[in-house]
Amino acid sequence: MNETGQFISKKRKEKGMTQKELAEQLGVTNKAVSKWETGQGLPDVGVLPKLGETLGVSVDEILQGGEKPAEEEPAETGKTAETGEMAETGKTVEPWKQAEDDVNMPRFIFDYYRRKLRKIRICPGMIAGILFFFLSAACAALQIWYVLRGRNRGWEYLASWMPFAVNGLFIFGIWTGGMCIAGLRKWWLKAGSVAAAAVLFLTNIGAGIAFYPGGKEMLSLSPDFSSVMCLKVDENGRAVFYRQRGILFGTEADVFPFTVEADVKVQWLTGDVCALTYESPDDGGVHQYVATYGDRNEYPASSYYYVYNAVYGNWQGDSSHGGYRLSAGTEPYGGILIETPEGSEYYREQDCLQYGTLALVFPKENPKWTLVLNEDCVIQRGESSVSEGGTLTLCRVGMDKTAPVILSR
Repeated sequence: MNETGQFISKKRKEKGMTQKELAEQLGVTNKAVSKWETGQGLPDVGVLPKLGETLGVSVDEILQGGEKPAEEEPAETGKTAETGEMAETGKTVEPWKQAEDDVNMPRFIFDYYRRKLRKIRICPGMIAGILFFFLSAACAALQIWYVLRGRNRGWEYLASWMPFAVNGLFIFGIWTGGMCIAGLRKWWLKAGSVAAAAVLFLTNIGAGIAFYPGGKEMLSLSPDFSSVMCLKVDENGRAVFYRQRGILFGTEADVFPFTVEADVKVQWLTGDVCALTYESPDDGGVHQYVATYGDRNEYPASSYYYVYNAVYGNWQGDSSHGGYRLSAGTEPYGGILIETPEGSEYYREQDCLQYGTLALVFPKENPKWTLVLNEDCVIQRGESSVSEGGTLTLCRVGMDKTAPVILSR
């Protein structure tokens, strides 16, 4: 410490600086500089690079008190084995030895960079910074892919705010990553860097507000978190249903046959069936669209089937809905007969509208009921009806709250 202190004092005086001037440049106190020069302490690791830069010396020279590494002794001269010429190698250079050195060159390079890497201090801040930079890189890659490929495939973000949220994550990752890494923090805290980050962030928010398409966007997550229902209604009441693609994207799957007047009632009847009920100014009636995401085949997508055939037979409500009965295809004229505490209702097979392979809505005009195959239903290969043990969900169509009824065969 004494040698280091004397060296710092010597170099400071050569620069014509006082202890106070040196302390101000380093951002420390006069007392700290005095302790260094009197051998009572050493500069902190974080101060050494700045100290070396100020004094015009290397960190190694500061720590060694000005001593430079001993220079290698002049190499002895010798004669090569074949030509007899002098070579500054310290010993005779033999052809096979030179070839061996060439073979070991990759190891020399490996050892060189390994020593370099050892000097890099891996700390939690650096790890966190790298992770934030990876987050920014992923956001940038996602946006580039969407612009170059995604839109050409007809993919859209499930919600209009999502691309701007991705931009925000990109800016946040760059800024936070730089703040976590000590070597970059001083540059990130400069006025220009702070101003640039603030301008980018505010511009992104402004663009999100300016380019918002208007209308309504509805996202609903299924109870089992397996599916996302996406519905977009523009200012004219045109409603478009989207099928999810990946995590953030969707493609246009269907357009409602009637315009939407106000709110849309969203009700998940099973984990993969979502009923969308709405009022339309076109006819003043209540309509329903059913989004389905699953299948009840024993082997998925093995064959297409009709829900009307799958529910053939007589069905009874559970203990809490004992007054409900449903018969499908068993009446003299076929069709569906529903018995409720309020009375009986009959619907012909052609009055039923099927959605996917899971739901029936009837009647088509001014629908009253929605019938769904529950997730415990199985249609075995070669069969057309639900196997024993499967249950159905029957739900009345309406804008008010409606409680589903569970039916068993």
